[in-house]
Amino acid sequence: MLFGATTLSVVAILSIVGYLLVREYRNTEQEATRSALNLVQLINRDIRNTFSLYDSALTSLIDLLQSQELSSLAPRTRHALLFARASEAPSNAGFFVVDAEGKLIASSGAAMPVPDKAREQPWFQAHLNAVDDEIFISRPFHSSQDPNEWNIILSRRVSGPEGAFRGVAVGQIKLSYFQNMFRGLDIGPTGNISLVSADGFLLTQYPGSAQTYIGQNLSQAPNFIRFLKERHGSFTAMSGIYHQERLYNFAQVRDLPLVVVVAVSTSSIFDNWRHTALLIGSATLLLCLGLLWLTWLLTRELRLRHQAERVLAELAATDPLTGLANRRTLDTTLDLEWRRAQRSGSPVSLMMIDIDNFKDFNDSHGHQAGDEAIRRVAQVIKSHTRRPADLAARYGGEEFAVILTETGATGTRLLAEKIRAAVEEMEPVIANHKKLTVSLGTCSRYAKPGDDPQALISTADKALYQAKKGGRNRVVNINETGLNALRPKPQA
Repeated sequence: MLFGATTLSVVAILSIVGYLLVREYRNTEQEATRSALNLVQLINRDIRNTFSLYDSALTSLIDLLQSQELSSLAPRTRHALLFARASEAPSNAGFFVVDAEGKLIASSGAAMPVPDKAREQPWFQAHLNAVDDEIFISRPFHSSQDPNEWNIILSRRVSGPEGAFRGVAVGQIKLSYFQNMFRGLDIGPTGNISLVSADGFLLTQYPGSAQTYIGQNLSQAPNFIRFLKERHGSFTAMSGIYHQERLYNFAQVRDLPLVVVVAVSTSSIFDNWRHTALLIGSATLLLCLGLLWLTWLLTRELRLRHQAERVLAELAATDPLTGLANRRTLDTTLDLEWRRAQRSGSPVSLMMIDIDNFKDFNDSHGHQAGDEAIRRVAQVIKSHTRRPADLAARYGGEEFAVILTETGATGTRLLAEKIRAAVEEMEPVIANHKKLTVSLGTCSRYAKPGDDPQALISTADKALYQAKKGGRNRVVNINETGLNALRPKPQA
């Protein structure tokens, strides 16, 4: 049985440690997800604000072009007004406007290059065939001024009074702006931040070592399909580019055909957890092996002490109704404590407790209610007898006894009053019946050589008789100096 209990304990320890490690794994995953999603929301907001500035500049440019009063201004003043808002757009590569034939109407800089054959450009065709004036975001392309620079175009349709197509207003943004925006964000050694268009083209990615992937078509990638379908969220999947498992956290930029993705390698997320799991797992395994070895040693020792333990087990008999010690255990314990007190010179106290009017209660409500009353009073006595050396026992019938070692008259009286008050405060055993009360007689003595412990019992029993004769529900103490009674508070 001992080995079985130890085995169960080992299984329990391993189960608890395993549960804690799994929970820590989930917490690590949730913390990484929460941090990454917060990062996604931060990037999402900054990108939305940036594109809002560009969109505002394009809208202002179109409104001014359609204004009749603008044509009367001097060319320099007209140019300054047209592109005043464009100068507020961060990291812009220039703004320009073309007419319905693709010819340049105005540009923010004289030296700014305009794409050849504007009518054939995707951004021009998108607005030419569109029935609304939604903003268009192009695929990334190399700047004609710097081959190492990637740009994208943001454009809006210029419409006439009747909605006729009049041209396109274009703003160009350098993708290096987003690289600089992402540079200050902590994504770990293996993480990256991506900005993907709704048609599946990678616009930019940080860190910069991944620039070779800019412009790649990801529209058929399972992960990208999931981005578009779910719009925002988090999941773990294998990367088709990096060929490793990654935690993807993503969100679509509101009102824009863009998706922001923060991807972190799961190996870096759980690296610290793995080290912790290895350390705790090794320590737990050693502990379990040590526990099994100590159990084996204890089992060998228990064989040698089996006879003595059997004798002590016979002495440790309890009353079956109350769970308290029985009369035999009480007599044996009192004899042992009395002799110990004779050697040490310390006091021994005995408390005799009797349930008031129990015979009438038992006759009126039956033996089952009487047994329940005895059990409840026994539990109150047991709950107030907490010291290991003290003993609460059923003396017989509705009478109980408590042995208190190294306890004088004052301490005994206080404990007896606590028990009396606790019994009085119990809920009635029978509904609408008055509450139970107990009478208590106590005696405290210093055991002297030659004294008989029966004198202690006799004196405590005499004190109990005085408590019952004096009106019940009270404590009476008789010690070596005489009679001392503690009376309860008057009943309300």
